[in-house]
Amino acid sequence: MSIHRAPLCVIAAGILSLAACARVTLPAREHFPLPADVDIVNVSGSAGATFIATNAGEPTSFNPLVLQDATSAEIAGYMLAGLVDMDWVTQEVIPGLAKSWEISADKLAYTFHLRRGVKWSDGAPFTADDVIFTFDCIFDPRYPNRNSQQFTINEQPLRYEKVDDYTVRFTTPDLYAPFLNDIGVAILPKHCLEAAYRDGSLQKQWTVATGINNPSSMAGTGPFKILSYRPGDRLLMVPNPHYWRADADGQRLPYIDLYVAKFVKDNNAVLVNFCTGQTEASSIPPTDLGWVERAAQTYHFSIDPQGPATSIGFIWFNQHPGQNKKGEPFLPPYKLRWFQDARFRQAVSYGFNRQGIVSGVYFGRATELHSIISEGNLKWYNPDVPRFEYAPAKAAALLAEMGLRKDADGALRDTDGHAVEFEVLVPSSSVTAPQIMTSFKEDLRALGIGVKISYIDFGTMLARADAFDYEAGIMGFTGGGDPSGGKAIYKSNGPMHLWYPGQPQPATPWEARIDELMDLQERTFDPKERKALVDEMQDIFAVQRPLIFLVTQNTYLGLKNKWRNTKRDLNGYLVFKLEEIWADEPAARDDGGKKISTTKTPRHKGYF
Repeated sequence: MSIHRAPLCVIAAGILSLAACARVTLPAREHFPLPADVDIVNVSGSAGATFIATNAGEPTSFNPLVLQDATSAEIAGYMLAGLVDMDWVTQEVIPGLAKSWEISADKLAYTFHLRRGVKWSDGAPFTADDVIFTFDCIFDPRYPNRNSQQFTINEQPLRYEKVDDYTVRFTTPDLYAPFLNDIGVAILPKHCLEAAYRDGSLQKQWTVATGINNPSSMAGTGPFKILSYRPGDRLLMVPNPHYWRADADGQRLPYIDLYVAKFVKDNNAVLVNFCTGQTEASSIPPTDLGWVERAAQTYHFSIDPQGPATSIGFIWFNQHPGQNKKGEPFLPPYKLRWFQDARFRQAVSYGFNRQGIVSGVYFGRATELHSIISEGNLKWYNPDVPRFEYAPAKAAALLAEMGLRKDADGALRDTDGHAVEFEVLVPSSSVTAPQIMTSFKEDLRALGIGVKISYIDFGTMLARADAFDYEAGIMGFTGGGDPSGGKAIYKSNGPMHLWYPGQPQPATPWEARIDELMDLQERTFDPKERKALVDEMQDIFAVQRPLIFLVTQNTYLGLKNKWRNTKRDLNGYLVFKLEEIWADEPAARDDGGKKISTTKTPRHKGYF
């Protein structure tokens, strides 16, 4: 599961107590019969606790077709389920809304058998019609979404059909090895959204306003449903009374009675709230580990090392050769020539002392990042990619090979006399980016390159990146899992191919080869062959350096000691599913319901 961010609440005798409060009645649990094909989980616990989390970001929508941020995706993931799920202990695909499936001998057809008796959170039956409706939405050109590209294979869309009320069949137009990893998209309720689908307003449904004014209208098959939402304050979720999973004693999951997501101004507030005992769990930045450890005994939590992060951080250059609406080039032609030259990007990598960042910013709790796939993704990471470790002499030689020379003042200039300098956009809300960029600027100054650092709001930065109104930027991508999930980044026509997205044709031979490798690995079912193809893809990205890789942080998870049924994955890292954990403390309330209190906190505009 993703790490929950910490909130501003304390549980006491079933009451969430804060000053300046608005009172909300927590409803009693409803008890309905379990479905015929209930999923029995081999756990046994007690219901009744409250899980409090915080986040420095807020939901932008509850509609899975339009989600682009992690906070919105996390909330939607609690509301909606997919045909399959992922067991993060074994890292294998397991049944979800589909209880089983068969794959045809030619590996093109996948037949899924749905659980009978499952209901949406509003009591409506779940059937194959909901699955077909979901994929109709995904592939309807009126509703552009990233899943449509994910399920477009060899330039052809995935085919799907209803066999009967509890059976659906998907047919891939070509061999597609990651199919089971990808098919777990959120299934949408046809009975709630069909009218909007037909009248063209589907992407305007399940907005923030829906969460505020009519949350009960959003039916789901996930473990929770939204009780209420106050922007800038908190979101409350309660158990889905029709959830299709139960424990070994036949008790319907989830165990917890209430999930509270508090929204705070920044990541520092997230951490402070956790470290003062006010929240249940939080990721712990390596830069803060020392002082957080000192609070663990007082506030009854433990810190678990989670190994290298699966996310990647990088600086990148705008390489788009196009023009803006005024007919002007996005970049001066001479700068575009620098940025498009792999030698320039390699020189910047050689000239940047990332080991100094590891030591000075992260106190040794990080490693240099060398690949577009982090070493935290043990299954797919290629440890043998070219590394481009700090070597100023190699950087200077590459710049000289390009014809760039220092003038009498030590400033690097190209053959036309232009000073080699560029501006980097930096999200103003980042904690570590200022330190990283200060070192980056100083290291490149030694090479004669001028760097201007511009701190701006993250939303403004994204808008400028979308308009190609920038020279360079610093950002990060979440990661982990099957490489097929990164197609939008890797492929030349992908919308997240940051340096030049949406290319009508590959702009360079190396990008054409990446496209080819991605297509080949998707058609290859042999794990070793797939890995070799993905390794080559990483080699190319490492050499061409469209992303100037930064560092991989070590990650740490803080969790209150009271929580039970946490597990260890194959790497020994702590994992848990929110619907399967319980607390060894008295129930948060009885079935008659209690009142909870909340307080308003500032809204925060997030950073990657």
